[in-house]
Amino acid sequence: MNFFKKIRKKVKASFPYEVLKNYFPKKKKSFAETFGEDLFVDFFFKNKNVGFYIDVGCNLPKSGSLTYSLYRKGWKGIKVDISKRSIKLNQIHRNRDTNLNISVGNKECLVDSYIFYENCSMNTVNKKFSKYTEESVNKKPTIYKIPQKKLDSVLKENNVRKIDYLNIDVEGNESEVLGGFNIKKYQPSLISVEIHDKICPPINNKIYRYFIKNGYGLVSIYGWTYFFSNEKKNTVHFDF
Repeated sequence: MNFFKKIRKKVKASFPYEVLKNYFPKKKKSFAETFGEDLFVDFFFKNKNVGFYIDVGCNLPKSGSLTYSLYRKGWKGIKVDISKRSIKLNQIHRNRDTNLNISVGNKECLVDSYIFYENCSMNTVNKKFSKYTEESVNKKPTIYKIPQKKLDSVLKENNVRKIDYLNIDVEGNESEVLGGFNIKKYQPSLISVEIHDKICPPINNKIYRYFIKNGYGLVSIYGWTYFFSNEKKNTVHFDF
């Protein structure tokens, strides 16, 4: 029995399995597997059939994605992940997007990426967060050097002038991503970012204060994912 379990585990960790899995993603109401965050994204953009997104820390192309339902509607965008396998899968299943195997932060340099599994949603470039992941998955990471760019540089290189939706899911490196982004220039209509704070709303949290300072309001929360918008006209789940 243990032999067959090992074979099954090896098959499920293989690249061909991931390709097939993403051809036939499980979907009930939501592609996002944890809290259904994409339901709010769909709700927010329900009247917008064409748009542009930036997905930093995109992971898989369909399963667990906050932008796949937008892609199905006709949207496109730029997706970034530190996992080579994740980007290869995105190139296969979402070839209308620009898919980049890089890190995004507040400096342009080579950084260490901590890869636990190639499709692990908790891979990170944040050393402190990698210790938390190591305890969670009971596995030491493989460390690779990977190029890091500022988000502003990525946008400039790809001639991006307008962002409708920005998603940031980078396992402890969110502040660094925002540090390399000119939010006043691009003014995304909706931004989602993970905030791990015991207080809700996390009014003293650095990321929360960043958005409030830049004219964004908190419009919804799904699990650890906080949604911010600068559009007063949109119907929101709640307001403060």
